[in-house]
Amino acid sequence: MASSSSSSATPAPKFDVFLSFRGPDTRKNFVSHLYAALCRKGLYTYKDDEEMEKGGLIPDELIKAIKTSRFFIVVISENFDNSYWCLEELRAIMEVEAVKRKEDINVLIPIFYRVKPGRINRENLAAAFSDMKHPPMEETAMINEWENTLSQLANRASYIFSTRRLLTNKQLYVFNVSVDEATRIEEVVQKISDWWFSGQERDHADIVGIRSHMERLASLLEMESDDEVRIVGISGMEGVGKTTIADYLYSQFSRQFAASCFVDVKKKYEEGGQLYLEQYVLSVILGTGSNNLERMRTRSHHIKQKLRNRKVFVVLDDVDKVEQIHGLAKDKSWFGPGSRIIITTRDKGLLDTCGVQFVYPVKCLSAEDASQMFKQIVFKGSDPPAGFEQLLTRVSRLAYGLPSAIKTVAERSLCKWRSKTKDEWEKLVRKYEEAPFQNIVKILKSSYADLSLVDKIAFLYVACLFNGDDIKRVSNLLDDGESSIQVLVDKSLVDISAQGCINMNKLVENMGRETVVEESDLTPTKQRILWDPQIIYHVLRDKTGTESIKGLALSMCMMPDVLDIERRSFRKMHNMKYLKFHTRNKTSKLQLSPTARLPHMLKLLVWDAYPLSTLPSGFSSGCLVELTLRCSNLQFLWKTNLDLGKLKRLDVSESKELEELPDLSSAIQLEELAVEGCKSLTYLKDLPQSLNFLNAHGCSSLETVSLHSNHSIKHIDLSDCSRLNNDQELITHFLTQGQHDQETLLRFACIPQTTMPSYFENCCPRLSPNLMGFSAGIMVACSGPYHLQFLESSYSWNREEPSITLKPQLYPDLERVEEEAMNYLVIIQVLSSINNNQPCKFLLELPSRFYSPPIEIKEGRVHMFH
Repeated sequence: MASSSSSSATPAPKFDVFLSFRGPDTRKNFVSHLYAALCRKGLYTYKDDEEMEKGGLIPDELIKAIKTSRFFIVVISENFDNSYWCLEELRAIMEVEAVKRKEDINVLIPIFYRVKPGRINRENLAAAFSDMKHPPMEETAMINEWENTLSQLANRASYIFSTRRLLTNKQLYVFNVSVDEATRIEEVVQKISDWWFSGQERDHADIVGIRSHMERLASLLEMESDDEVRIVGISGMEGVGKTTIADYLYSQFSRQFAASCFVDVKKKYEEGGQLYLEQYVLSVILGTGSNNLERMRTRSHHIKQKLRNRKVFVVLDDVDKVEQIHGLAKDKSWFGPGSRIIITTRDKGLLDTCGVQFVYPVKCLSAEDASQMFKQIVFKGSDPPAGFEQLLTRVSRLAYGLPSAIKTVAERSLCKWRSKTKDEWEKLVRKYEEAPFQNIVKILKSSYADLSLVDKIAFLYVACLFNGDDIKRVSNLLDDGESSIQVLVDKSLVDISAQGCINMNKLVENMGRETVVEESDLTPTKQRILWDPQIIYHVLRDKTGTESIKGLALSMCMMPDVLDIERRSFRKMHNMKYLKFHTRNKTSKLQLSPTARLPHMLKLLVWDAYPLSTLPSGFSSGCLVELTLRCSNLQFLWKTNLDLGKLKRLDVSESKELEELPDLSSAIQLEELAVEGCKSLTYLKDLPQSLNFLNAHGCSSLETVSLHSNHSIKHIDLSDCSRLNNDQELITHFLTQGQHDQETLLRFACIPQTTMPSYFENCCPRLSPNLMGFSAGIMVACSGPYHLQFLESSYSWNREEPSITLKPQLYPDLERVEEEAMNYLVIIQVLSSINNNQPCKFLLELPSRFYSPPIEIKEGRVHMFH
């Protein structure tokens, strides 16, 4: 039961058992058997080597071992009381035991080996000083203290090993050696083992969220199956509680197995390398003891040979290298039927590389659980004083659901929380909100340190610029972005939401931003990325930017004043790649001179409420991957031909004055075009063949949309484009032309329409039991004053029970008051084989706030193809 420490749990002692004995009396007989039995049980036991006990003062390492042990077995033999070493060791043990006894925790088993409990000989105690070159001055005082210690020990419930029955006035466990010493030793070891497990259960009893973890892990572990071997990975970011969960599993299940082992893999690997790690694990499982490590010549094939017929429960905690898994648990065949191997790691990619099929990702705590954990630590599970609930929620949020951070925030100021008034709490919470604990950041930096240089740079850009953004967009913007983001996911530094967005925990984001600041030697103009509104304001106003700055993200509503961007504002920022000016308002505090020069290396330009009617002359687009100018004053983007060869996304939504788009035929990689709400836009033509998504919702002046003859459109939204009514040519072109890749299962269109196109038929001869797909036309009516819009997540196709579900977005239009319904044709083309033995259902789902649905399905028709 070698213990492991966790950043999200109280650090466990280093040793399970400290074995104290008189070497010449028992080392090579009784104690050697006892030590072997403890090791077989998986109890990590401290036993000093033969050369250490030479008289004199006890070394510091021995005192440290005593203080870092869970339990103690003291073997009192004939010459125990004439050894200064043994007596001082016992005194140190009794000091630790006294503290634990106050907490009603059993930690000590005395064994009287062929001596009578309570037998104390002061002459023997005095003889303990005989081997010392410089005996202490207070011999008498020390003898009195030893005598008292031995008397206390005699009054403890003890095990007596003797060749004859010894009568005592205490209820003791009396064993006759002549019966079966080995069996009795096993009973002593079992007693320690029972204490160990009861301690584990006590430690884990109040772990917040542990029940839900166990429920989700049950299907992965399949503990009821004795036939198969299961290797289960537990992954998650640093401090999220992986070790705590593994520790709980170990306490719950390891007793059911013939042998077990809990190993801090990273620690043991750093102590002695891969061979030492393998030797250590095998020695614990086989019970040979850590003292025999150097004699073992272990390699992975030896682990396979030794364990393939044993049912074992092994926890490999904090694994960070492939070779560690390959050396300890490369294949299930290495272990006996029914074995369970648990691997915890920050690196899910490592588990994938090693073929671990069952992986449990550990997420941060919910706000409710985080608050409960904080309350549990500070108030011992009791309710906080009245009126403190809101403050409690605020302070627990400082940790953003990370258990290790919650523990740090709670424990570092434990006395402060309990003794403070409500006003004092308010001041303390505000202080921590402004300056979080630095050691939380240090915990997280170890994950960052393991990244390659390219992945570190990607991590910093996500932390400072792209947290919460769409994964595909960010992958396009970063160098080797797809690979780097996958590494960040594997290393548990980011998650990907169900909607495909990158989610980075706020604490991890803060760590990344602090790293950027540290790299610049605390000089803002030397930072790789700028995000602080005050700093950005002064850098742009004073024109102090440097070539070190590669990214800038400014929340314009946080600016202290209006700022003019002039010709020389970006003059020295030659390496700027990412420029983001964003605001929630439709007005901007940034004024732009028509002669201003934007950086020439831009891959991303985001400028909400862009102030000019066109982009500055001399704008360089050769590196541009994304251009987003929402709610702008644009009338034209540019008037001269630009290099658009790398452009993948163009968003000019809500630019109400925009009259036309430039020729986009050269944008051969353009995948997404958003012109939603561009009410002055009259036509969309020369759209590139590469275009996948077109959102032109609300383009009320739009008359013409011409798709490429071999288009790649997956999603086209032309809802509320009233001048496009009955565009049969567009519908036919969308349905019958174009191409799709193997990943394309659905194509979607929403077009204003009053009649069902002739392309659709109510039925189709069943020429084949398995059709290659179908096109569904669904006529939907929406009554005023609402508008209807379909996002990518607004529709779905269920192949198992053939059905199309529509979940449109509805919002009121203050300008539209007439009650006449608007009709839309919703087209969904399913490009996969289907079973036509069941009819296809059309389902409409609306938000619960609509008691009287403003929309309805009027008609549905299907055109099948094979």
